[in-house]
Amino acid sequence: MKTRFQSLQESLRASIWARLERGELTGRSLAERAGFRQAHLSNFLNGKRGLSLQAMDRLLDVLHLDVLQLAGVDDAARRGLRPEPGEPTEPIILVKLAAAAQVRFSPHEVQDTVSFRRSFLRRLKPHMVGNRRDWTRFVVVRVDSEIASGTAPLIRPGAQLLIDRHCNAPPPLGEITPELYAVMDEAKRLITPLTVVPGHLIVCPLNDGASSQRLVTIPSGRKAGDLIIGRVRHIATEM
Repeated sequence: MKTRFQSLQESLRASIWARLERGELTGRSLAERAGFRQAHLSNFLNGKRGLSLQAMDRLLDVLHLDVLQLAGVDDAARRGLRPEPGEPTEPIILVKLAAAAQVRFSPHEVQDTVSFRRSFLRRLKPHMVGNRRDWTRFVVVRVDSEIASGTAPLIRPGAQLLIDRHCNAPPPLGEITPELYAVMDEAKRLITPLTVVPGHLIVCPLNDGASSQRLVTIPSGRKAGDLIIGRVRHIATEM
């Protein structure tokens, strides 16, 4: 089973190879700018060794990338998305993550609303399993210290997450993807990457390793998508 850090390194490796193939840089120039020996970089690119957090940070700086991009949050979703004057917007309700799995929300559960560009929301493609037509598609949740303890350094306390509840289709069996999901784990709600194996979800905290991965049993008669609240489509530290 791949850890989250390994997944991020594979994304970085793929990004570098794509730039090399397009001729945007050379292995020698990248190694020099990042302060690596060329053999060290070559071994990383060919999957013979990993990188320390410090070495990975140096490469990200040189390539003008950040962890959100490696985690699959696209450029449009990473921008502040503050609407320009007169631009059409849609208000998205802000609720606690504990309430985010409900089909509908009572007035006392709605803490606030957050405006998003309508054009941005309409570019997001649903990937739904089961019948969720009655579910409010988007909700925003604010990350508290408990949620942040499993998601640092990618997500910190106070961040706001746009959850697409019409994106509850799980990744292919046995595959871990860079995407983050809101997941139901008994009485708890988690923000996590995940893997699906027969009869279970494997939730994978971002900042711990394989030792913190654990199984979430899919109840009899239900499917993996029933335990997925939705996919994180936007992360903002201030909105």
